[in-house]
Amino acid sequence: MRKNKIFIAVMIAGILPFLLATPGLSYSLLLPFAACTPPLPYLATPDHYGGAACVQMILNSCPDTTERGYHDIDDIYNSIVLHNTEPSQWFSDPNGINGALMDPVFSPCGNWVDYSNADKAYVLGKMLYYMRTQSYLTPVSITDGEHWVTVIGYQTDIEPPHSGTVTLQNVIFYDPNPGNQSLQFVSGTIWLNSSDYWGVPHNKPGSNWQNKYIAVIEPPPVNIKVIVPDWIVRGRILPIDRIKQYCISWLKKIREEEFIKGPFDILQKDIGIEEPILVEADKYSYYLLPFQDRRLAAIFNAYNGSFEEFSFFKEPREMILSRKEALKELDVFLRESKTKVSRIEKTELKYIHEAAAAGRFSPVWNVQAVVLDPKKKEQKINIFLDLEGRVVKKKTVGKKGKS
Repeated sequence: MRKNKIFIAVMIAGILPFLLATPGLSYSLLLPFAACTPPLPYLATPDHYGGAACVQMILNSCPDTTERGYHDIDDIYNSIVLHNTEPSQWFSDPNGINGALMDPVFSPCGNWVDYSNADKAYVLGKMLYYMRTQSYLTPVSITDGEHWVTVIGYQTDIEPPHSGTVTLQNVIFYDPNPGNQSLQFVSGTIWLNSSDYWGVPHNKPGSNWQNKYIAVIEPPPVNIKVIVPDWIVRGRILPIDRIKQYCISWLKKIREEEFIKGPFDILQKDIGIEEPILVEADKYSYYLLPFQDRRLAAIFNAYNGSFEEFSFFKEPREMILSRKEALKELDVFLRESKTKVSRIEKTELKYIHEAAAAGRFSPVWNVQAVVLDPKKKEQKINIFLDLEGRVVKKKTVGKKGKS
């Protein structure tokens, strides 16, 4: 495995203080406490090695440094396959991850158990307490499909208790997937509500994990209720200048936090922001804010300006294709289909969960156009183009706007 040494930044977030008042953060956890060799994170070279990369990170970050072991990712993947109980459904199912973490070949630390459950607050409460008391990184699967990431930290209003209520402010995790390797910092609200995280349960019909939220942890006997602030998804959309002020004020605030010291010193540098980009999802809109350092991007709520997500990607990347390039690629696609654009009625940036390689950080262009088919007959179509200019979705719109 090639060593990947990445200095990654995260942001302390929440609703900005000068318009909205929220309780201050009082407990922060970031693991591992001692640096790993080679340093985290590790890359899942083939697409299906996401689970193996997560296990590899965990085995090499045991709290007791004498128990750490850097193991070959192919050996880990083979162990996962050996322990999988649903090989036709998964590359790495939760039993496979659990089995690899307990495989005596790797001399693992900890006692790992699949704690997946249909109640996400139940799973999350145990995970927060477990990470606080045992100091282990945690493998979880996000979205409604198989997408393993490693949770390395979180922020809450209080230290997660053995029993009681705790407000989750933020979650910090590594995403090892090729093309999206990053450290992501997500508000608790988004973690428990967005379909990119735990807003939806796992969806593999016929699987033992259908409709569950997935985490493999050490089983603590606790009873914690996890709550998050409401997710505002309607109202008047704030203007771009207002969003920029929210982001600038937020940056000033987080630079005062002890949590961002050390590997997150990049936040103390001049990391200018570019023009916010309004993106429309199915039932709400949000602002995507690229930074001048093209590895960084953030997402803010379009209605109240609160922080929602931040990513530090392994490689610099463009967030969107320019409108001009999108129309150019559309023209090429239609000409190959012997179809000609009569007129463009609307272009907008859309978030489509199924076509988003990097979640909400990878919106697509939706071009609504009237075209002439080979028989010169007019049709209304919606074309969706990704960052590479590829058509990821196409639909013909009927008289009433139906596909």
